[in-house]
Amino acid sequence: MGKYKQAAASQAGLGGLGAGNVVSLDGGKRLRMDDRVDFWPGTQAWQTVVDGPDGPASGISMTSLLAYLKRIREAEGRPVGPPPPRAADRKVICNYCGRPAELHDGLAVYPDRKDLQDRQFWVCWSCDAWVGCKSGTDEPFGELANEELRAVRITAHKAFDPVWEHGLMTKHEAYAWLSDALGIPRKECQIGLMKLEDCARVNQVVWERFGQVSSGA
Repeated sequence: MGKYKQAAASQAGLGGLGAGNVVSLDGGKRLRMDDRVDFWPGTQAWQTVVDGPDGPASGISMTSLLAYLKRIREAEGRPVGPPPPRAADRKVICNYCGRPAELHDGLAVYPDRKDLQDRQFWVCWSCDAWVGCKSGTDEPFGELANEELRAVRITAHKAFDPVWEHGLMTKHEAYAWLSDALGIPRKECQIGLMKLEDCARVNQVVWERFGQVSSGA
């Protein structure tokens, strides 16, 4: 099956696809998108059930899936537009392009995550970057993160979280140790706030102290 890849693909939600074009199958383990693609949230894998103009396609990640669906819609003369933003008095600027970010609900960013529908996010669609808000507010939890930064934060969590998940330290002790190891104030020592270079250092200091701690152990 062919692979569809697009660099810097924008994940501009599914708002433009229209209501009813995301159907839950297999108890939510599989989603049928726009009557042409199946998506498995657990693995982030997707594949077409109706071939596009270039034949069958498949990939990994919601970002590449939405890029594919947008490309097909545009070829059919039915372009997918970004979802309408929520009204907000707060102004948040994208730290990548310097333009104002928009406030959206969680489903605009993660269409497969109904558990995030009540959470708000500040989004810059053109930079494929966003940041979640603190619970019950529109206050951003740090700066916007693009796809590269989101990926390294996931890697940092996979390296660090097993330290406290497997009882090598308590969670409090683990974060206190990480704060000291990185030279970051404890209140700022959260992977969701870290930049690229600090996330890379998380992997390094965990390895130096504990070696490889399997997240599946």
